[in-house]
Amino acid sequence: MDLLLRLPPLLLRGLFVTALVAIFILAMIPLPEAFSVFSFQDKLEHCASFVVLMLMGWAGGPRHARPIAIGLVLYGLLIEVCQDQFTLNRVGDPWDLLADTVGVLIGLGICTRLQQAHPALKAAAA
Repeated sequence: MDLLLRLPPLLLRGLFVTALVAIFILAMIPLPEAFSVFSFQDKLEHCASFVVLMLMGWAGGPRHARPIAIGLVLYGLLIEVCQDQFTLNRVGDPWDLLADTVGVLIGLGICTRLQQAHPALKAAAA
């Protein structure tokens, strides 16, 4: 985790935006069922993706976690609406949005713990 905080904020912001675009594209294209190993794998992937997005967005600065969390939940909602309205091979799934939100909340918890553990991060968030 320290490595993430040591990377230049501009690089992290670029990676964050790249990840947002990549996840959106992956959410819109058809994926073969062969990728699924167990029944709730999709939900786990949603959750993990949004944990990573939350951490990247927060580490990219200025380390105000709540606005990033709100934005990511809205981003998850946008993905589900776009899947439902603009694709023929995907459907919007409220369970996916819930998994995204759980991922954001886990990421928010990690960010909060990091801010509490590192006084310099507390000052940056103030």
